[in-house]
Amino acid sequence: MDLELDGRRTLVTGSSSGIGEGIARVLAREGCKVVVHGRHRERAEKVAAEIGAAGVALGDLSTDAGAQRVHEQAVAALGGPIEILVNNAGGSSTDSTTRPPLDVKIEEWLDSYNGNTLSSVRLALLAAPSMVEAGWGRLIQISSAVSLQPNGLGPDYSGAKAALNNFTVSLAGSLRNSGVTVNTVTPGVIMMDSLLQWGRAQFGDAGMSVADVTRHMAEAGIFELPPAGRLGTPDDIAHAVCMLASPRAGFVTGSNYRVDGGQVRAVL
Repeated sequence: MDLELDGRRTLVTGSSSGIGEGIARVLAREGCKVVVHGRHRERAEKVAAEIGAAGVALGDLSTDAGAQRVHEQAVAALGGPIEILVNNAGGSSTDSTTRPPLDVKIEEWLDSYNGNTLSSVRLALLAAPSMVEAGWGRLIQISSAVSLQPNGLGPDYSGAKAALNNFTVSLAGSLRNSGVTVNTVTPGVIMMDSLLQWGRAQFGDAGMSVADVTRHMAEAGIFELPPAGRLGTPDDIAHAVCMLASPRAGFVTGSNYRVDGGQVRAVL
């Protein structure tokens, strides 16, 4: 199926590594004109060169000024307003995700909401007006399975991602009949290079396969293997993003797409 993405001007935040890099790579393969975003020039430029990106946008999205600079760089590199914005940047800058609610400090809550919720809000505020003016656009947030099924640890992170889910629904309602859709993609546990290397070090085998690392982690109780029988990959998330970014998905908005292999055990 032709997703009709050729030439679509696209910014993927947090795309110099991990899930964001995977999304940028697949969107570029589908014909999008992609800008790679990150905070480290060398990493961002490496990914941009590998995927034939339109350019890079460097900056920290945790401030209004930083988000403004990233937006300006992206528009300049794309040669026009952003048509597809994938808000992927986020994560936890502390070890709060390993601690229960009463052990997480207020400043860690604030950092998580700023980095995971407000970073997306900032860029949506900057990019959405031109989409509305053009009568077409895609705003896609990348959330987390813990936003729907908290695990008792890292409540600041799961709460921030839950707020992002809520923002998607609110924004979709406010942009009704505009040609702009707003959706969320919610990954489960994803086997990224960092997790693979950690698992190999943990179990003492630098050449261990992905399948064996996954099995050892599950047996050690680090996570429960989902019904799909494996962990997700960045490409799994990227394929869902491509579908939502496509003009063919114009009747899909205000939705949360779980791409978690069945990890969340709920009817949502």
